[in-house]
Amino acid sequence: MKMFQTSLKSALLASCAMAVPAAAFAQEQVAIEEVVVVGQYIPDEKRATSEISSVVDADAMSLTGDSDIAVALTRLPGISPDSSGKYVVVRGLSERYTSTLLNGTELSSPDPLKRSVPLDIFPTSLISSVLVQKTYSAEYPGAFGGGVVDIRTKAVPDEAFLTLGVSTGVNTESTFKKGLQYDGSGTDWLGFDNGRRSLPKLIADNPTLEGYSPEEIERAGESFPNVWSLDYEPNRPDLDVKASAGKAWDTEDGSFGFIVALDYGSELRNKNGIRKVYSASDATESGLEATQGNYAPDQCEEFGLPGEDCGVRITNWNIDLNMFGSFGWQINDQHAVKLTSVLLRSSQQQVEVKQGGNNSRDIANYTRLDWKERQLWSNALTGEHSFNLFGGDNDMELEWFASLAKAKRDVPLRRTYEYFYDDIDGVFRLSDRTDGNQTAFGAMNDESKNIGFNFLQPAYLGDMIVDFKGGASYVKKDRVSDYKRYGFDLSNVENTELREMIPEIIFGSVNIDPNGIILKEFIDASDRFEADFENKGGFVQADAQVTETLRVSGGVRYEDSVQTVLTTDRTTKDPILVTQRLDTFLPSATITWEFAENLQVRLGASETVNRPDSRELSPARFVREDGRTEEGNPYLEPATIRSYDARFEWYIGAGESVTAGLFYKEIDNPIEYTLKQFGDGELDTMANAEKAELKGIELEVEKILGQWGDREIFVKANGSYIDSESTRTVENFGEITNLVGRLQGQSKWLANLQVGFEDFDRGEKLNVIVNYIGKRIYRLGSTSRPDLIEKPPLELNFVYGRDVDLWGQTFALTFKAKNLLNESPERTQGGEIAEMYDEGRTFTVGVSTTF
Repeated sequence: MKMFQTSLKSALLASCAMAVPAAAFAQEQVAIEEVVVVGQYIPDEKRATSEISSVVDADAMSLTGDSDIAVALTRLPGISPDSSGKYVVVRGLSERYTSTLLNGTELSSPDPLKRSVPLDIFPTSLISSVLVQKTYSAEYPGAFGGGVVDIRTKAVPDEAFLTLGVSTGVNTESTFKKGLQYDGSGTDWLGFDNGRRSLPKLIADNPTLEGYSPEEIERAGESFPNVWSLDYEPNRPDLDVKASAGKAWDTEDGSFGFIVALDYGSELRNKNGIRKVYSASDATESGLEATQGNYAPDQCEEFGLPGEDCGVRITNWNIDLNMFGSFGWQINDQHAVKLTSVLLRSSQQQVEVKQGGNNSRDIANYTRLDWKERQLWSNALTGEHSFNLFGGDNDMELEWFASLAKAKRDVPLRRTYEYFYDDIDGVFRLSDRTDGNQTAFGAMNDESKNIGFNFLQPAYLGDMIVDFKGGASYVKKDRVSDYKRYGFDLSNVENTELREMIPEIIFGSVNIDPNGIILKEFIDASDRFEADFENKGGFVQADAQVTETLRVSGGVRYEDSVQTVLTTDRTTKDPILVTQRLDTFLPSATITWEFAENLQVRLGASETVNRPDSRELSPARFVREDGRTEEGNPYLEPATIRSYDARFEWYIGAGESVTAGLFYKEIDNPIEYTLKQFGDGELDTMANAEKAELKGIELEVEKILGQWGDREIFVKANGSYIDSESTRTVENFGEITNLVGRLQGQSKWLANLQVGFEDFDRGEKLNVIVNYIGKRIYRLGSTSRPDLIEKPPLELNFVYGRDVDLWGQTFALTFKAKNLLNESPERTQGGEIAEMYDEGRTFTVGVSTTF
């Protein structure tokens, strides 16, 4: 690399490793002969970038003790976790408005119910930093609403290392207490089913059972694993094991380096509480009555049963197995190539038992056995090159990338069944309804190819230096989703005593017979769909240091996309082909004015889009983790977002800053969840609102308070106020209670506080963390019922760590305490409790060392 002679170029050198796919490797490896800085050195990426952004790096994640990216990002201003904890809500916009990149390239989601990639599958141990850019710039994909999350993996090291770590933890509501489990497979602890839950071959060869004789249907029914009942077993402590290694060496052909890492985690969590589903009623003071579902102690007590028998009990066993590898080749000062491969797996065994009243019986006992495997495998080859095409001192920087990502989600042998209580006989009997038991198999496979290039050419226009940027990309995604459902018909069973037995006896091979219990298929025609998405994009952008204090960046992106979804109408059985085309130019501009030393103001404006996901365009129905049914809408239209931003920034010193920002967004055709009648109840679906407006304020302070001995005392605090208004129509949303109201998932108030110290010489750190998330709409109300409101818990966490020298080796010891206030999340409707669970406190200890 040759000499760069402007402050703008110096800033880009400090941050380019985080701005493009291949640059992280180049920053570590490229030798810079000379740098002449005109102006003040810009020390951090948040300040150096031309856009409004926030960055959390490996040190910050270690300081907060967060284990995955989904949690780590909630420490930033304007960001909160969604209800599942797998995604983030950026500036009040749900996860569907957030784009997720890995080292600058787009990813496919392993969750068929979401267009975004779940962030909980990214362990912080594999990550070097995460950029959250809240103002749009043309080099990023045009599907941008709340922000873009660019996850950067660790770079190739400068020297050899081997790091090993292990931690364990306990939860006061789960560990060593009885939890719900069932007899799965022998490899569940690794997050892999060994085939026991697979669809039997006799059924896989003919999923609809069409043409099978009664004897063949009998054999098909007997081929299912006879696994139904649950076990009450003490929950084991949490376990997390990490290992990573790397090496670099120089040869005549250049410098080589690699890094590999493995991360395994296992945790068991109980969720014990109550759940009520209300309908509008004039018989109560609140105007609500739990007639559609009352899974709470009072329902059992009303029928003379012990109150503790009624309620909701869930045990989640979460198993994570992640692998990462990166190999880099620094050919010379001008050329570098890197290959990065990431395999992320997150599996979950979930057992749910709920007992209480539903809309058909006074007392019912419902059981669900679930196993889910989510996997994302991303492989990317990237290159960085420097050329002097036009003479002078400024080289062109060219970066190219080619990636292949495969995502999948398997849900084999999902089992549900229900027993009804007969208050005359005083016994529970298995339901004889056709939906009283169900065995389902779900699978989704998604493949994404992404190729493209970016370039940066510095040039002088008079005395002004301008960085001209440009690039092009091509994205191709293919998805296949399939869902199969079966049930056993008990209409021929006249022996009511048999239905009082446990399911393993009821569904034993002796009872599965053409004249007894018969296997039926309940496959909906729309349960399978195929989809593909193709997007061609290109951008041009200029970043100019107009004066010593004024910087202007602007550009435009062009995207030409086609999305198709092929499925079948569930009523007519006719094929449905949904084709959605979008041909658009997306402009963006940002102005940065440093009006005084270390004081600057940014202004930004942009226009972006938000497309429906392929699953959302399919009328296929899915059963979510919370037990609710969700259906797509083939009539969804893309949303258009116009964003306006302003932020004041004061950089006091190294690691110290104060920022205050304002933002405003106008959204045409925003996509939101709504409700639709489904049998005796309702299901969730999506619809376009007419318009929405969103505005907010973000404040952030990072300050070093002083010294305590060798310890540096710090405080980090941020707060956000966000307000929104969505205007919906009866035609699209039906009988919802509020046609005008806040966006779903948006909290008015968000706040974070961190107070602690660091001693860098002794490797000591202490951090007290407070996280507050205000109330938000979980689900819209309908038929005169108020909206369902979610109140996340106020969270108080504690993290302490210190290096200790033992046996000639340095060990890093950590202690973490989460949810010290022992608050529980709850959902209310019209002031009445709808859902509430005991979450408990979690305590974790860990040790790691590097050789």
